[in-house]
Amino acid sequence: MARLLPRLAALAALALAAAAASGQGPPAGGPPMGTPGGNAPPGGLTGGVTGNTPGMADQIDEMNRRINGERQNRRNLSANSDRARPATAADVIAGAAVSDSAGVQLGTIESVDAEGAVIVTAVGRARIPVEAFGKNSRGLLLQTTKAQFDASVAQANATPSG
Repeated sequence: MARLLPRLAALAALALAAAAASGQGPPAGGPPMGTPGGNAPPGGLTGGVTGNTPGMADQIDEMNRRINGERQNRRNLSANSDRARPATAADVIAGAAVSDSAGVQLGTIESVDAEGAVIVTAVGRARIPVEAFGKNSRGLLLQTTKAQFDASVAQANATPSG
């Protein structure tokens, strides 16, 4: 380390001497930097600045685009979170409420076995295959209306006359 420091100092001195000889160093006796007639613009040199600063209207437009984009993203997220998707066997459990495609409650799952889930409704019981269930952010659902489901359950639970 002790031998490295003198070498670095010598390299720095050579670099300064080469810069001064090529005219890249600070001007000797010229006007100070950052003043009219100096080598740098007022305020000094700033790396990466092109001189094209956005005006107030451009800044407001950009801010509005960001705000509107964030609102649109929130709308898309909330719409997608409520979209129905297939339920898994682990989602179909006893005691869970089941709704129709409009969100109206059809009934409650009484039991689940290999043949399906038994739903208890006001008009009777119905065994529904587990694959028929969907789910969204509010819970389990079936792709039917309450009126259609109740009519099917009532017909299945009707005693045959004869």
